[in-house]
Amino acid sequence: MKLQQFRYIVEIAKHNSISKAAAALFVTQPSISKAVRDLETELEIMILDRTNKGVVFTKDGTELLFYAKMLLEQMESVVHHFHKEKTTDSTKLSISSQHYGFAIEAFANLMNYFDDQKYEFAIREGKTTDVIEDVHSCKSILGILSLTELNKHIFARYFTSKSLTFNPIATLQQRVFLRKEHPLAHLESIKLDQLTDYPYLTYQHDDMLLHFAEEALDVDNIGKLVYLQDRGAMNNLLSNTDSYNLGTGCIVHNYMNPNIISIPLEGANQVQIGWVKRNDVFLPAEALVYIDFLKLALKKSIPKQSE
Repeated sequence: MKLQQFRYIVEIAKHNSISKAAAALFVTQPSISKAVRDLETELEIMILDRTNKGVVFTKDGTELLFYAKMLLEQMESVVHHFHKEKTTDSTKLSISSQHYGFAIEAFANLMNYFDDQKYEFAIREGKTTDVIEDVHSCKSILGILSLTELNKHIFARYFTSKSLTFNPIATLQQRVFLRKEHPLAHLESIKLDQLTDYPYLTYQHDDMLLHFAEEALDVDNIGKLVYLQDRGAMNNLLSNTDSYNLGTGCIVHNYMNPNIISIPLEGANQVQIGWVKRNDVFLPAEALVYIDFLKLALKKSIPKQSE
């Protein structure tokens, strides 16, 4: 038994409808129906009678509803006791993202948008697999990531296995990030073989597969390789050494070192940027607001040659 199942039962009783309860809780109707069936199986009782006019609680279901309300009230009392200074009317949202400045800019705009309200927001930056797992496990309601021509088919199967849906926002050509003083910075475009002698910076260390990396480049053929974990280190090394990184080419002002530029990569793969969510979750209003800010921040940062 899970508290979430009891929440579903109480919400069904409140609305006298599974579909209305699902809408109120921002989940799908099949998710609630399955949770109730699982609870019926576990307790070996029938909780609801399903009729053409809707659902009706059985005798056992009515008794269970009493205990469900009591347990939820006790849980709220415990939370209130240990978090007396906190209120339950604050806006909550958690987002996971690959290492993208435009995702952070959108998050900052979200904070400003809700400045006159109480909120509890979280943003996590990590590898591709971290983002996917966060959304799959409901740690985050949204995941911001990118697909390439090399991995999009693998991702499609992986998303299906995790019950996730990818929603594309923009498609760009892969570009090279480097500093303005870099020996190749004067070029209008760069070939991969011209980068051979320079250190390659990447986030993909310990990722599950090369195909899940943020940059579509085989690191086994790189002579100088530096693994990083955070965007701050990436910005600092790019702006102070002759290293390089492959990515979207998006330059996010105020969120990236102004000494970093991006140059088109010859024969580059396309990078499709978007957001991923669970199939059984409806996005609340604050998540939709973030997506609008994400689209705006991405549009502002896209290199002119890619527009």
